[in-house]
Amino acid sequence: MGSSRPPCRTGSRRGRRCGMTSPDAATATAGSGGVARKAVVAAAVLGLLMAAMDATVVGTMLPTVIHDVGGATRGGYAWLVSGFLLAQVAATPVTGWIADRIGSRVLMVAAAGAFLAASLLAGVAHSFVLLVVARVLHGAAAGALVVSSYVIVGRLYGPERRAAAQGLLSTVWGVAAVVGPVLGATITGAWGWRWVFLLNVPLCLLVAATVLFGLPGRASVNSTGRALFPAGEYSMLIGGAALILLALQASGLGLGVAGGIVAAVLGVVLLAGVRRSRGALLVSSALRATPSGAGAVATLGACMVMYATVTVLPVQLAARGTTTTGIAVIIGVAALGWVVASAVTGGMLNARGYRIPMTVGAILLVIGASGAALGILPWAVGAAVGLGTGAVTAAALALMQDQAPPRQLGVATSSATLLRNLGAAAGINGLAALSTSSGAAHNPAFWALTAVAVLLVLAPAATTPSRRTTVEY
Repeated sequence: MGSSRPPCRTGSRRGRRCGMTSPDAATATAGSGGVARKAVVAAAVLGLLMAAMDATVVGTMLPTVIHDVGGATRGGYAWLVSGFLLAQVAATPVTGWIADRIGSRVLMVAAAGAFLAASLLAGVAHSFVLLVVARVLHGAAAGALVVSSYVIVGRLYGPERRAAAQGLLSTVWGVAAVVGPVLGATITGAWGWRWVFLLNVPLCLLVAATVLFGLPGRASVNSTGRALFPAGEYSMLIGGAALILLALQASGLGLGVAGGIVAAVLGVVLLAGVRRSRGALLVSSALRATPSGAGAVATLGACMVMYATVTVLPVQLAARGTTTTGIAVIIGVAALGWVVASAVTGGMLNARGYRIPMTVGAILLVIGASGAALGILPWAVGAAVGLGTGAVTAAALALMQDQAPPRQLGVATSSATLLRNLGAAAGINGLAALSTSSGAAHNPAFWALTAVAVLLVLAPAATTPSRRTTVEY
């Protein structure tokens, strides 16, 4: 039935009538104006900021944490980071499925509650095992906060204004990348590392209360709401993703080379099975030669280049004698580029479509990776990869959401989020492993990143639609 209707162009008279059959239909109407909407949007931004900061704030305080609770001899660094990341990956598709059925209001409040509980547990943890449990819960709650934040903003503003609003929302990632490590170090030095987590408690209460009382309840049940949870698809998707993440961190987790290869092969086999599923957790068009598929591949590739660059480049610069302040400035430039490009791209999609910003962003990523490989102008490398990633990910998110039916906005959002996480993990743990800590100006790891930028970002970007359209059914 839905497939017989053509997509409608955003911004046209017909585009304004694009269907809104989600559980949050009332949200987009009753909550579309006034102080209540502004408060809810602010809460969504704060929720996303907490989730993004939780992934970056712990980096500078990990040595202190491990010293206090132990775990240095058991791969403490890897488990604390991997526990968060794996839980976030596992929770992301589930939260998208939930958002499409019970509404983002309930999901956001529950996510804030879980994040609060995890923060309390981490703040009082006196053993390594308990802290790992807290970080796993943090990761799951962070995944739910990210998806619900984007879905709330997307449904409040509707198809025409969604890209611009979410472009501004995406600037949070750049802010978190810059502020997170500094804030973590500052709070740890002033009050101790436990307060990094305990300060989340009042913020979680504020987010939950604002969304609970400021966002209307769902007006109707999604037409797919009675469907059973797709456990088989979930097992293949999360099992495959988890195995690949484990393979990328095999050495840090003590799995060895053979264990890493086995995990990678099994992961690929499981993910291949997802392609034959009905797309309840990962939009099926993202796994095929479609506009959404191009956006999915470009998102994966862009995040691989970005996160590998900001991981490998500091090591290379430090070996060449660059000061810590100089390195921090370069990483800050990359994060600022992401912020600026996300905001600008979101505002220009209605007029320029997807192809132009994605292609320009891809070219910037190629330039940045090539410049890093040649060892020239590190500040320009940071700016190029930041701007390129911001443009590609903002446009790709809008593309995947626009090509999904309104009732699957949550699943489309969680799909894009999952791909970002996988790309970041692959970049940091996979391509970064090719790097060396020598002071040589040329680093072969960045030539691999250049190839990724060309094949996984530029090539699919060139195939995306030149005009922005949204699905009507």
